[in-house]
Amino acid sequence: MQAGLCTSTNACPIITIITDQTILHFLYNISIYLYTALMRIAALFHPKAKKWIEGRNGWLGLLSAWRQKNAGIVYWFHCASVGEFEQGRPLIEALREKNSSVKIVLTFFSPSGYEMRKDYPHADLVMYLPADTTSNVSVFLDILKPEKVFFIKYEYWANYFFGCKKRNIPLYIVSGILRPEQRFFGVFKPFWKKVLACVHTFFVQNKQTEMLLHGLEFSNVVLTGDTRYDRVTTIAKTAKPYPQLEKFSEGFVCLVGGSTWRADEEVLQLVYENLKGRIKLLIVPHEISENHIAEILRTWPHAELWTKLTDSALPESDVLILDTMGMLSAVYRYADTALIGGGFGAGIHNTLEAAVWGVPVAFGPRYGKFQEAIDLLERRAAVTDSQKERLAEKIIKLCLDGQLRGQMSRAAAEMTAKSTGATALILNNL
Repeated sequence: MQAGLCTSTNACPIITIITDQTILHFLYNISIYLYTALMRIAALFHPKAKKWIEGRNGWLGLLSAWRQKNAGIVYWFHCASVGEFEQGRPLIEALREKNSSVKIVLTFFSPSGYEMRKDYPHADLVMYLPADTTSNVSVFLDILKPEKVFFIKYEYWANYFFGCKKRNIPLYIVSGILRPEQRFFGVFKPFWKKVLACVHTFFVQNKQTEMLLHGLEFSNVVLTGDTRYDRVTTIAKTAKPYPQLEKFSEGFVCLVGGSTWRADEEVLQLVYENLKGRIKLLIVPHEISENHIAEILRTWPHAELWTKLTDSALPESDVLILDTMGMLSAVYRYADTALIGGGFGAGIHNTLEAAVWGVPVAFGPRYGKFQEAIDLLERRAAVTDSQKERLAEKIIKLCLDGQLRGQMSRAAAEMTAKSTGATALILNNL
């Protein structure tokens, strides 16, 4: 063996460093400070980063003042953003119904989540999550003194987890999902296993996550499924009708682009060019900024904006842009098929909001992190492709083939109907 290489009797210095939990914790803390510093720099140029920084300013005063006026038991829920909130929401509302005297504190990591849900009526306090430094965690937990803590899906902040463990506060992961390529199973596994050991119970979405946790020697795992099925079912039952949209889509195949980005709109453009006159196109962009709406209008100059219609007017165009927030989940009821946005970017958006209405869905290639999308594909209730042109061809086929749409529609509706009940399972195990 060459000199300088590790031997079985002489531990490699690099391996020793990366498996030493004290050093790894130190490096983790450094990464938190560096991330915050970078966000402060980015805030000078980027509006979302500016909100991230400004939203956390004064958190201590806000929390202290609220706690002084609100004694009693507190349950703390943390969500990364809007999607995770929708997963946590059924449990929040079930717990609220079960015990109305409990105070609910809801924190968000992202500005988009906070901005959309800062007025959520079932939470007594909504705020940004302070950065995961040891000092912030100590102050936050000592002031809040939560009875129970719920982290939704992911967001494994080490110092918050350690802080809960130190104070014997039960910490639950709700609708958790893990994959073998994540940091929990790589070279830093010893550190992250220590973080995961702070969890009281893992309520997980799928069998793979259950087995991965068992592989890490955790037995405190309950396979519940995804609480979002409960949420979308409730939404569908209580969704507001839109008579204008019903009349808009009547007599045509209605294609809805849900939470679209520019790449998704390029797919919709290919479909529209092939089916013009035979479909109605309803575009619900993920971002409704002035620039994005202008970009869509350059593609479809004849398109109409929802906000420009009067209460009873019907669109004269065959392309309608919903330039407003909060309608999408109800709009899917008017869809014959839907393209779910995000699949050519960071990841697809909510497919279940469409599937619960029995709508066949299509999306780009970035769906691997979403169990519900995998399930829809396995049940042949969805189509996907990595190439925009090929995905457009599949959507065109869906629009033209009513029998195929019917088969996929039944598969989507059946899957969502059979997958409810995660919230009740969690309540039974708390």
